[in-house]
Amino acid sequence: MPTNVSILVKSFNRPYYLDRCLRSIYDYVTGDYTITVLDDGTPPEYLAKIQAQYPLVQLVRSEIYDAKVAQLRAHVASKAPFSLRIIPTEMWMQGVRGASDIFCMMEDDMWITRRFDISELASYMAERQIVLTKMYWGGDLSGFEGKMAGSGHGLQEYVPALPKGPEWFTRMLLLNTFKSQSILHRLGLVKEGIYFQLPFYGLYSVASAMFNKQYWLHLWQAKQKQADEVHQLARALNWTKRHLSRFAKSEEELTQTSFTTSATNNFKDVDFDVIVASHYLNEAWYHGRFDAMQNFPKDLEPAYLKPVFEEANDPRCTYANWLLWIERFKGLYASMGVVVD
Repeated sequence: MPTNVSILVKSFNRPYYLDRCLRSIYDYVTGDYTITVLDDGTPPEYLAKIQAQYPLVQLVRSEIYDAKVAQLRAHVASKAPFSLRIIPTEMWMQGVRGASDIFCMMEDDMWITRRFDISELASYMAERQIVLTKMYWGGDLSGFEGKMAGSGHGLQEYVPALPKGPEWFTRMLLLNTFKSQSILHRLGLVKEGIYFQLPFYGLYSVASAMFNKQYWLHLWQAKQKQADEVHQLARALNWTKRHLSRFAKSEEELTQTSFTTSATNNFKDVDFDVIVASHYLNEAWYHGRFDAMQNFPKDLEPAYLKPVFEEANDPRCTYANWLLWIERFKGLYASMGVVVD
C-alpha cells in the first residue's frame, strides 16, 4: 500500500541551495510525499520567491525567525556581528511530530541525485524495523566495511561497529564526562574528539537520511540550544541498547552536499565572512543572475560564481579568499574520510 512520506528540509539563509534542493526532489523523487521547509532566518523576500516557484511546499518559520533576519541584515550592514547561533530545536521537533512515521530529513545545501520511490523505501523500512537509512556518506565506504547485513529494495543493511564496553562507560567517553576522553587520549588509549565519535555516526545522520519518527525524537529529547551532535550520538547508543533496531544505507548515494559555502562557518586564519558572502550570493540568485542548478549533480563551480564576488567588490568576502576558505573547509571534512571533490 503506498505510503505518503514527509520530507522535511531544514533551511537557513541560502535560498539558492534551497532552490536546488527542492528542484532535485521534484525531479528525482517518486511516490507520495509532501515537502515542508523548516526555516530559521532566510530573509522573507527570498522565501517569497521560493514559495512562488514551489507553491505546494509548506513553509514554517522558527520562533526566532524575525530576530535572526534582523541580525543577518545588521551584520551585512556592519552594524553588529551576527551572534544568534541558537538552533531551532523546538521547530524541528514540532515538524517531526507532525511527520509520517518514516520521514526524510534534508538540509538546504543537500540535493537528490538519483531517482528513487520514497513510498516504497518507507514501507520497506517499516517492515524491516529500520530506524535510519543513510542516503549520503561522503563517498567513504570504510565506515561500513565488514558490517554488512541483508539487502533489498535498493538498501544495504549494516551493523554499526561500536567500541566494546558497558553503555555507561561508552557514554561517559562520548560526552567527555570528567574529561575522561581527554585523559585516555593523552594516554594513547582512545582517539581524539571527532575521530573517537566517527563509529557512532553509524547510528546517526544529521540529514540526507530517512528516519523512524520515534527514533529521531528520542535523539533530540535533550532539546539543546547549541549544535553539538555528541548528544545525539549518546542518545542513539541509549536507544540501540533498548530497542530492536536496524540500520541501512542506500546501495548507491542518493544525495550530495556542498563544500563551497556554509551558513556560519568561519576560520580565524582566513579573512572571509560567510554571512556577507551569502548575502551577495542570495541577491544574485534573487535577481536571476545565476542558475542554482549549474553543474548539477555536482556542486556549483566557484569560477561560475566569481562574477558575483567581483561585482560586490567587498573586502570582507573576496573571490581569492573564498578559494582559501573552500580549501580549509574541504580539508576539515577530508581529514574525516569524506570525499569532497
